[in-house]
Amino acid sequence: MHPSQHHILIVNFTTTSETQNLALQQVGDNVADFLSQQAGFVSSRLHASLDGNSLLHYAEWNSAADFQAAAKIARSHPDLPVLLAYEPSASTYTLRRSFPEG
Repeated sequence: MHPSQHHILIVNFTTTSETQNLALQQVGDNVADFLSQQAGFVSSRLHASLDGNSLLHYAEWNSAADFQAAAKIARSHPDLPVLLAYEPSASTYTLRRSFPEG
């Protein structure tokens, strides 16, 4: 599949320098144990800010429909309250250009 056809989700989680490592573990466990097991999941990267104030989760899905199906299941997942404590803010994208080009 050409990368531009992937549905890209970027979620920012608010942390503090005291909570960032715990958030990294909790969000990472959710991605490894739940999200990555859902149909249409392609890949994911979890980034920790150097100042300790956020995590950035970058995930690729085969399609918006695949992501929406997983999100529907996630709304009743037992980890949801833990993740919501980090005030997630999400946006969706489609890849239009990458570097190096080719």
